Amino acid sequence: MDMHPSVARVVIDVRTRALDEPFDYAIPVDLADRIAIGCPVLVPLGTRRAVGFVVGVASDSRFDNLRPIEAILGESLSRADAYDLARWIADEYAAPLAEAMRLFLPPGGTPKVVKREVDGAVTWDLVRPTVSAAEDRVVTLLDSSYQPKAGARLQRSILDALRMGPVTSGELAAELGAVSAALKTLEQRGAVEVTARRRWRGESGRAREDTAHTLTTAQRDAVEKICASPGDVIVLEGVTGSGKTEVYLRAIEHTLAAGRDAIVLVPEISLTPQTVGRFRARFGNLVAVLHSRLSVGERFDQWSLAAQGDAKVVVGARSALFAPVRDLGLVIIDEEHESSYKQSSAPRYHARDVAAHIAESSSVTVVLGSATPSMEARAAVDDCRWVSAMLPERVTAHGLPEVRIVDMGAEFGGGNRSMFSSALGDAIDAVRQRKSKGVLFLNRRGFASFLLCRECGYVPRCGNCSVSLTYHERGDRLTCHHCGHTEPTPVTCPRCESPYLRRFGAGTQRVEDEIRARWPDLAVVRMDADTTSGKGGHERALAAFEDLESGLLLGTQMVAKGLDYPEVTLVGVINADTTMHLPDFRAAERTYQLLEQVSGRAGRGEDPGLVVVQTYWPDHPAIRAVAARDAEILYAEERELRASVGWAPYRRVANIVISGETSSTVTSYSSTLGAALTENLPEGWEVLGPSDAALARVKRAYRRHLIIKAEPGAALGPFVREVLSRCPAPAGIAVAPDIDPVDFL
Repeated sequence: MDMHPSVARVVIDVRTRALDEPFDYAIPVDLADRIAIGCPVLVPLGTRRAVGFVVGVASDSRFDNLRPIEAILGESLSRADAYDLARWIADEYAAPLAEAMRLFLPPGGTPKVVKREVDGAVTWDLVRPTVSAAEDRVVTLLDSSYQPKAGARLQRSILDALRMGPVTSGELAAELGAVSAALKTLEQRGAVEVTARRRWRGESGRAREDTAHTLTTAQRDAVEKICASPGDVIVLEGVTGSGKTEVYLRAIEHTLAAGRDAIVLVPEISLTPQTVGRFRARFGNLVAVLHSRLSVGERFDQWSLAAQGDAKVVVGARSALFAPVRDLGLVIIDEEHESSYKQSSAPRYHARDVAAHIAESSSVTVVLGSATPSMEARAAVDDCRWVSAMLPERVTAHGLPEVRIVDMGAEFGGGNRSMFSSALGDAIDAVRQRKSKGVLFLNRRGFASFLLCRECGYVPRCGNCSVSLTYHERGDRLTCHHCGHTEPTPVTCPRCESPYLRRFGAGTQRVEDEIRARWPDLAVVRMDADTTSGKGGHERALAAFEDLESGLLLGTQMVAKGLDYPEVTLVGVINADTTMHLPDFRAAERTYQLLEQVSGRAGRGEDPGLVVVQTYWPDHPAIRAVAARDAEILYAEERELRASVGWAPYRRVANIVISGETSSTVTSYSSTLGAALTENLPEGWEVLGPSDAALARVKRAYRRHLIIKAEPGAALGPFVREVLSRCPAPAGIAVAPDIDPVDFL
């Protein structure tokens, strides 16, 4: 009796909400043995052909006269839970199903299909990116290794191997990041024979041994809790330098010993080479690394290692959560509070929440690690939905660094017009004299301009939404980008009547110039978007700083994350206020997180650390919390404030952005959509707007937005999806729904 299924359910890879459910297709008899969940297929769609993905099979269909699948384009491209998870993501984040399915595709995006004719027979092939063993490809890979000396030795060995056949060389070490995948391919083809492997070197080229250290009592308790909690979400809160990475490594060892796989997410993998280095040092060739700084071919090679079961630990940024591991047992999200875990394009998922859903629907354990957990994570712990684990002390001898808060208003009033307070200037002098190192952090983020009084620190704020008002040069006005409130720009400070009311902000280039003018013999490495734009830019900057005998690392947020240099004794925050005054209800929380994270870069070695924080608002809860090493100073106030005005995590929020090149059409449709949302609004929900978006015009497109608030746990995504299907946008108008947004740009 023929037991083969005769019907395949196929999700079409087309970006439209009109094709948001699987289609039924007949399975030809000659393809029945090869059909599998997740495999790409070629199917007829109207008058054309399209690529789709099999998400289910059945023996019959409720539809008649099914059109047949024309070709199977390859083996399964994703893991077993791909469709169920993609369906949940599409519903939860009001996204087209095909967009959610794309998350599970290998690097290179939508598969390309090529028609071939062989001996009169027509076949269809799926074109995938590959890393060739050709000589020029090997040279390209080695040039991207960021380790010229080691790379040159390995390059010569591989080229000799390609010319002369298999060779034996202890110099062929899998220590060059993505190149290890190319080495593995060459080894499989017999081009090289690897007989010895050295420990992996950090991207800076300096050897870093990594061995398991004796755990503190708190670390041991955390590891035991993680290993004993399948299906739970563990919020691992540990001060900077408390050994969270060692806890991660031990939890992974336990997972591998049980025969299961692990995924480790880091906020921006190119900014955390030391962390990646520790995973490679501990687990060697079992590690695959996925991040955007690799070429498509390099990423595909790493992706394939996981798909084939050769890599058991996948380390990467947000999208690595969807890597094709065989038996996922553990997901670790390091620095879970970081906004980079939120996807900025459809589907606008948050990796933390997707991971939590995976834990709820399986036996996978999820660990959310941070020195400054998000309010969402804290609320989940308070509600007993997630489990808490604490690392309250540093593992180093000196403990946390001293924090000094400097009132820049008082400095200005005392005649100091420099961007360096006397305290920070003296601290930099001390770095120079001791020949140690320091990190200077310029707290700049986003586009927003705000007004600040240099006499008293006053910043105009919206009385409705508890956010700062954004300055608009056109029209000389202040606007709230949550509720649309607008008011004229004051001539003098409303609080103290000072005329020193100015737009705030200074760039890293200006700070660097002032450092070089005042301390001409002090080396400075600048690390910002301009100096790190090329491939390997972050690694080169960090290597330059690491190689200094003494000097300063100056940068924006990228210097606040994941740096572990024992010789850094000073952290100076040039301006703590910028994120504090962004038009965002999370501004205070983000300010505290950034300041706490960057302060943790100091005092990790034998010498004690010092943190100097310059601010015009020294009594702000975020500043006081950092100074006192007491997060509750901030969070107690934030809980009360957010609950009273209805922001996350005490209300669920959606931000729907409408954009187009015709202002009148954008305005008209945003009003129509607002009315449609309000028409059947569930009780207790509210709609704000429409109003101009914070970025009111981008690339000639006018932008307006609507905000929906609902109770926690509400089915916000399905509601938005249903309204958008009932109220489609006219031609030329784009609609971008963002469920649980991290910003309102």
